[in-house]
Amino acid sequence: MLVRVGVISDTHGAMSTAVQAIHKMGKIDALIHAGDLYSDALRISTVVKVPVYAVPGNCDVLSHGPEELIITLGGCKIFITHGHYYRVKSTLQLLCYRAQELQAQVVVFGHTHIPVNISENNVRLINPGSTSRPPSGIKASYGILDIGSNVIKGELFFLQNL
Repeated sequence: MLVRVGVISDTHGAMSTAVQAIHKMGKIDALIHAGDLYSDALRISTVVKVPVYAVPGNCDVLSHGPEELIITLGGCKIFITHGHYYRVKSTLQLLCYRAQELQAQVVVFGHTHIPVNISENNVRLINPGSTSRPPSGIKASYGILDIGSNVIKGELFFLQNL
């Protein structure tokens, strides 16, 4: 059985684009929000009919969510973090080390607002980018993880009208 997981990050209070991304995902079994803003994830969780897993980011100074979250979906261990504590703007090495330490097959992170979907040392690293504040030259984006018994596939998608 395939588990389909929507992935968003760095919504920064722009709920309309976050909701637009979620609608474009189609049928999902769960949603991961990788921080900034944690309160957005809490609001989204009252609207969608799937479990929402979220962590706060560097802009979530008053949020009391977990800084790291480890979940298992479809038999796959997923490590969720915003990424600012792992210096993801300059390297992904610390994030990879932490994933290996946790024996996670997937890392979902944000913070850079730049979409990433790579495999490093048998760990899938996915940053969905930002639905609200993409850097110049990059479109607003989100991701999908398809997790099956022998497959972990990450895909990135762009919101065309932003």
